[in-house]
Amino acid sequence: MDESRLPAPFLVNGLRRLVHDLNSTSPLLEHGLSGIPCGSTDLISFNDNSLQYCGEPIEKLVRECGFEEVIWLLLTGSRASEEQLADIQSIVADSAVIDPTAAEMLERIPLGARPLDVFPLSISLLSFFDPTPHDQSADATRSRVWRLLSQLPLMLAAGLGKPLRDGGLASSADLASLSWAGRLLYCLWDEPRLPTPAEDAAINAVMTCECLTEMRPACFAARFAGSTVNQIVAALQAAATLYVSQLRNDPFAWASELLWSFQGPSWAEAWWRRREGQAMPFGFSEDEGDPRPGLLKEVCRSLLGSHRRIVLEASACRLERILQQQGLFPTNDWVACRTMTLLNLPADRQALVVAMARLTGWAAQAIEQQNSGISLLPTLRYAPQDCRQELA
Repeated sequence: MDESRLPAPFLVNGLRRLVHDLNSTSPLLEHGLSGIPCGSTDLISFNDNSLQYCGEPIEKLVRECGFEEVIWLLLTGSRASEEQLADIQSIVADSAVIDPTAAEMLERIPLGARPLDVFPLSISLLSFFDPTPHDQSADATRSRVWRLLSQLPLMLAAGLGKPLRDGGLASSADLASLSWAGRLLYCLWDEPRLPTPAEDAAINAVMTCECLTEMRPACFAARFAGSTVNQIVAALQAAATLYVSQLRNDPFAWASELLWSFQGPSWAEAWWRRREGQAMPFGFSEDEGDPRPGLLKEVCRSLLGSHRRIVLEASACRLERILQQQGLFPTNDWVACRTMTLLNLPADRQALVVAMARLTGWAAQAIEQQNSGISLLPTLRYAPQDCRQELA
């Protein structure tokens, strides 16, 4: 037989190995965690265009509750009584003091640092001043979250150069009428005035709508840490670091600056037409089942009162109508950004508000995962010894 007509040995071996690999390769899903359930949650539920936090309709929470009540709901699973709410408001007010040393550290940060980068650093610094670092009980964990939420606005204010006195805001006595979210807005504002009741209610609505999301990377980081360590601060540090790292190109700042650049609805439409078919880079999706964007649109209408705000709102509405004709609908993040822009919140600080809101959600996710007893440690497949030798 003419051996020149036979296929080359290396080709035969290659085909045999290919057939073997095709027959033995596991489905792609087995090589990753995408789409694989890692547990279940009672914190948030989606049903027929409705959304609930711990069984409470989002519409009721946005229209009737301050963010303090939402925090209590997520951390305990039930609504707070009037007495419990009064107690927690008192605790938050009493805890709103930071050690001057921590504030001094933030004041030494280089001027070019992003405000958002102060967020995970502040969590880490505050952990050094925890009065009960070794108590990891459920009550101590929730108390630690409340303390962080009380102190972080002051830390952020210090990082932004706001004056502090005795570890608190210099005008703290004037803030008693504001909600916790309203005080956060005051800390992040450049304006030397207190938020109005409408502005206070608006920032509460933004934080309520932003505190829980589907399983995003920062949320998974919180659950992963909660499944492996009995330390809530570690979970929050992991989630905060991942959140900030993902926002290296801050989409909230981009969207806010875009909205302010429009001098009328026609400007918004012209900007979109100039994109010549390019996708909208942030804030729109094909899904319109989430009721939160609609709730925040109602809030936006409550903030009108100046020519500048009316122009911004009209421009945003025109852009949204154009995109809706293409089957794209505003997401919760987009309308939250629109609301914060109407509140005159600096563009580079809006992601901080979202981070502060999600801090509560991350804490609730970590606590729930920890209580479930489900480990989120995946298995890694290591190369066989003979393969490593071939590679060497």
